[in-house]
Amino acid sequence: MKILFLLSRIEKSGVCIHTLDLAHGLAREGHEMLMITGGITDPGNSYLNEIKRQFEDLGMDIKYFKTPKGNLFNKAAVSLISIVQILVWILRVKSDVIHSQSPYMTFLPWLLGRKYVTTVHNVQLVKNIKYKNPTALIAISEESKEYAISHLGAKRASISIVCHGVSKRYADHLSASEKAGLKNELGIPEDKIIIGFVGRITVEKGLDVLIDAVDKYLPSDLKEKVQLVFLGDFYSEYDENFLKKVIAESGITNKISMVSFQDPLPFYNIFDIFVLPSKSEAFGLVCVEAMLCGCCTIRTNTNGALDQIQHGVDGFIFENEDSETLAGIIKDLMENPELATTVAQNGYQKALENFTIDTMTKKTLEVYRKIV
Repeated sequence: MKILFLLSRIEKSGVCIHTLDLAHGLAREGHEMLMITGGITDPGNSYLNEIKRQFEDLGMDIKYFKTPKGNLFNKAAVSLISIVQILVWILRVKSDVIHSQSPYMTFLPWLLGRKYVTTVHNVQLVKNIKYKNPTALIAISEESKEYAISHLGAKRASISIVCHGVSKRYADHLSASEKAGLKNELGIPEDKIIIGFVGRITVEKGLDVLIDAVDKYLPSDLKEKVQLVFLGDFYSEYDENFLKKVIAESGITNKISMVSFQDPLPFYNIFDIFVLPSKSEAFGLVCVEAMLCGCCTIRTNTNGALDQIQHGVDGFIFENEDSETLAGIIKDLMENPELATTVAQNGYQKALENFTIDTMTKKTLEVYRKIV
């Protein structure tokens, strides 16, 4: 099958990473892929250049269009030229499937009267003139499916739920000596219970909720046993100032370790508990990574939670911004390590069966075949 991806930009976003993961899965299945994109948002960024290189290494034919810049006149002119260029490319490619990973590019195959697929990655998408409901729509969760129906006017029969998947490499666990080495490197004693977070650090990620849970609601004897590890980079100066203020005003400043973002796999392996306290979330793929690493996972009831976790069985879900309930879950896990182990094992099995790139790819191909 020849598959054409429409991706607005190569950037630090879940949409871009999902496209790359899906491309890896499709390549393993022997499918031919092409992509039309506006290119890298920051050409000097090594991380983004690595993503671009991975797309190219898959043998993907990539066409780049210019993105609008400058004054209103220049933006309008560049936009018009790019639209015409993209339409010509779509006609020349003659793909079997057009998958608009960027929903605001759906008007392009729509203008040509072509069948196409799009993915609704979050529940903040606003319908405008550039968004056109596709022949087949992929929702990444139950919430995004209902959002597509209620806010985007999608027909229920056109929607398939295909949850995001992650690489099976997360199932390769570290040895005890490797874990001890990383803890030593971070200056964390072996007897500490490590509660971890992974992700881009913004106000919306809710780390203040996690800090409050440990600082204000966890009993003193348990608080002494805890170390928080936040793996990630700040999105903006505002986000950095916000979190630093929260940490400085808390009573657990010495119990928080900040680590710049890097390969998260080793860190999941030393976390005893993983928490995603997000106030808003597209899907929460880090939870799936943590589960596949065998880490007991807790998250807010934001988008993707009910698809990932059955509360108390393979993970835990708490009400958005409810620090006290979060503290109660952490307390139960610390006082009952057998529960934490059982839930972590169940989460691992669930992630292995439902949230890998291979599973995501097979379900996506089923959607493609519906419109071919």
